[in-house]
Amino acid sequence: MKKILPVVMLLALAACSDDNDPVEVTVQLNRAEISYNDENVWDGVASNQPFLVQYMEFSHEGELGPWGLAWNGFTPARVSETGPQTDWLAHQFQITTGGGMSGTGTPYIVAFWDTQENESTPAAERSCRIQHKAGVNSVPEEFRPISMYVTNTSYVCATVREGNNFAKKFEEGDWLRLNAHGVHADGSVSTTSFLLVDGTDVVEGWTLVNLSSLGTVTELYFTMESSDSGMWGMNTPSYFAMDCLTYRAVMP
Repeated sequence: MKKILPVVMLLALAACSDDNDPVEVTVQLNRAEISYNDENVWDGVASNQPFLVQYMEFSHEGELGPWGLAWNGFTPARVSETGPQTDWLAHQFQITTGGGMSGTGTPYIVAFWDTQENESTPAAERSCRIQHKAGVNSVPEEFRPISMYVTNTSYVCATVREGNNFAKKFEEGDWLRLNAHGVHADGSVSTTSFLLVDGTDVVEGWTLVNLSSLGTVTELYFTMESSDSGMWGMNTPSYFAMDCLTYRAVMP
């Protein structure tokens, strides 16, 4: 399989060469008014509300229950601690790079996909979805996804390398795939996929993923697949981390 190589270059805001073309924008969390708790995780993680960064709305659902925090969707974090972690709840927002594309301790987004989703789940009910909006609760606008950077969380890395009570240790032939889906104005969906884990080859550095094949979309959502799956869905933890989503707004 074709492997994606990690890169270290940060995409900045860039204008197109033609003044009539839409501006290419890279979503940067340090440009948003996001507050973090003492664990360097977004302080809205236990709320049922999305967050907005540079006109991109990221879905989020969360609550504190008797068993602790339950959430899905996207959550900003800036945890600088690194290294493999097998303690799921205590380290679910940690990544092996110790920060976003801007360096150690800088913010990034952790995504947790709801494994109960299936092919019949409507786009509006997807756990990990992104829309282009002028403000929270405003009408979504079309945009063109260009690229983003992704990596695995520390917990996923430890799980596929060591296994645990829920998921197996990966061997040659195993895989963990992230799918990006673009929903078009006519309701059709285009998809592009890439491997977060390929056998024993685990993505641990920020890796550039091309999203331009999705075309012009009304929203973007993500799903995951694993070779280690059972009757209840994926056994592999359904986390991934992302940063620097780059897109073009579609001018009216």
